[in-house]
Amino acid sequence: MITKFGKKNKLKSSFMVEPDEIFLDSQNLQKFDRQQFEGRIEKTIPKQTILFVGVFFVLFAVVFSVRLGYLQIEKGEAYFTRSENNTLDKVLIFADRGIIYDRNGKELAWNKIVENPEGESMEIRSYLKNGFSHVLGYVSYPAKDKSDKYWQTDFIGKDGLEKQYNDRIKGENGYKIVEIDARGEIHGENIINAPKRGVDLGTSLDARLQERLFSVIKSTAEKGGFTGGAGMMMDINNGEIIISTSFPEYNSEILSLGKDAAIINSYLTDKKKVFLNRNTSGLYSPGSIIKPFFALGALAEQVIDPLKEILSIGSISIPNPYYPDQKTVFRDWKAHGWTNMQEAIAVSSDVYFYTIGGGYEGQRGLGIVK
Repeated sequence: MITKFGKKNKLKSSFMVEPDEIFLDSQNLQKFDRQQFEGRIEKTIPKQTILFVGVFFVLFAVVFSVRLGYLQIEKGEAYFTRSENNTLDKVLIFADRGIIYDRNGKELAWNKIVENPEGESMEIRSYLKNGFSHVLGYVSYPAKDKSDKYWQTDFIGKDGLEKQYNDRIKGENGYKIVEIDARGEIHGENIINAPKRGVDLGTSLDARLQERLFSVIKSTAEKGGFTGGAGMMMDINNGEIIISTSFPEYNSEILSLGKDAAIINSYLTDKKKVFLNRNTSGLYSPGSIIKPFFALGALAEQVIDPLKEILSIGSISIPNPYYPDQKTVFRDWKAHGWTNMQEAIAVSSDVYFYTIGGGYEGQRGLGIVK
């Protein structure tokens, strides 16, 4: 039972919270749609914020319209013509080929920038001359077809070290995208892949010694009327090749460029066999080069005392085992007289080494097996 008290109490009771408003049951909650912001207190956006955003969009629209008008109206025809005639072209960027050095860091093969007849810069391979062509070799340059497109995109080693170590020193090409107009003028370019330089190659060759030996061989061959000659020098302690030169030789730069047809044809028809590397590809009879090996074998097998002398009168005659009345004659290049082992090597006595090789007149020889 609720008792009413006068006007004053009635006014006071209107601000009181009723018990049923305090102890609400969860089932009695209002079914507000929270996704639609129901049951939430809303606050209006200030007019200043709306004005600021509006001004920003108006300014943006004005700037955009002005720029659009400039590009479409004032420059529209120029850009249309450019877009019609310009093309995007993929241009190769050739990798620098690795440099070849001698044992002292002297360049034997390197890259040089030159200007071709069309006024374009291009990179060519340069070589140290006089005695190095066969060991260094030459390269084949990138080549274009009639439509000015590259059908060969790499420098390819064709002989010598350039060929043997081509995969190591060639590097990896890159490319760029170039925008070109109808007149061939470049309007822009962008490198997509940067080229990777080839690895340098160090050798055991001594350039100074090789040039000197080549000069001696060339001079001797020309004065003596010889077809050619060659020479090598090895470090016996580790097997490193210090010199490897062959005469005559070709010009590596001329072969690489492949433009001087007259000189290249002369190489092909030269009876001296310019392309023959006499060190690695020549076929020769063993000759006197085997005499020190016979001497070493005879000493190891105790066939002869190195101080014992053997007489060379210019030849020896060996009875034929099948026809005793007939003899096989082995001639020396001259009569050397009495020679011991050291002297026989010095004068290259054939008779001495015939004797210790097969035995003769009481002197035991190595024989076939040994």
